[in-house]
Amino acid sequence: MLQAACEQAGLSAKGAELLRIGENAIWRLESEPFVVRIARDAERLPTVRKELCVARWLTAGGIPAVGVADVPRQPFVVDGHPVSFWVAVDGVGPVPTQDDVARLLKAFHSLGDCPCDLPEFDPFPVSRNRIASAHAIGEEDQKFLFGVCDEAEQILHDLEFALPRGAIHGDAHVANLLADRGRVVLLDFETSVRGPREWDLLPAAVGVDRFGRDESTYRSFTEAYGFDVREWAGYPKLRRVRELTMTTWLAQNAGNGEDLYAEAKRRVSSLREGEFKRAWNFF
Repeated sequence: MLQAACEQAGLSAKGAELLRIGENAIWRLESEPFVVRIARDAERLPTVRKELCVARWLTAGGIPAVGVADVPRQPFVVDGHPVSFWVAVDGVGPVPTQDDVARLLKAFHSLGDCPCDLPEFDPFPVSRNRIASAHAIGEEDQKFLFGVCDEAEQILHDLEFALPRGAIHGDAHVANLLADRGRVVLLDFETSVRGPREWDLLPAAVGVDRFGRDESTYRSFTEAYGFDVREWAGYPKLRRVRELTMTTWLAQNAGNGEDLYAEAKRRVSSLREGEFKRAWNFF
């Protein structure tokens, strides 16, 4: 499959190195400084097109982002798998920080209208699919989480946001930044949508409130961005939506190990009891 995709792109797959397999199989070419991403199935094609579009838009706007390889006509579809080509990052530069997240988000949110075909923000279909597959946590917890989905969907519908809607990254945290050629770049635009900018600020805030991250680091984040989502009246409600999505992601994987199961049950329990100070563990 990699060979066929490279042939369509006019490139050589000889000596390519498999970096990892997850939602995508990711290869690094030896012949060019490119990374090849092979998506799981044909249903991912609109997402791949969106990722390429957002990356090009950010680059054109002067925002440091992972580069799209100069390969005409991509993405390709090979044996039902969308394939995209990206410029490989070199890992040279400063270690990404929360301040970098804030700085890049501020630039992202300030860029203006996005020309890409972005879907509207709606985390609930994915969450419901995750719950349906979360058999390991048991039917009672599944039923509870479905109810939280219904509640959270109404909460989101009724919220009045402080910031203007627009293009958002959708999953903004330090793990989605990399050092490249002496600077920090933003990557991973699979979850980019049109929605509330507050959503992009939640990971940093929840990191403090739920995972015990350093408060002073968070203060620096809010100063760099220019807005503290925790001081917005709607924060507790939107935080519940975010924590639901975090819980359902873990719940669908709860059968893959005792630690995953224990953490999924801990999170479900805290949501059920309305306990918003209980410490969660990172996964």
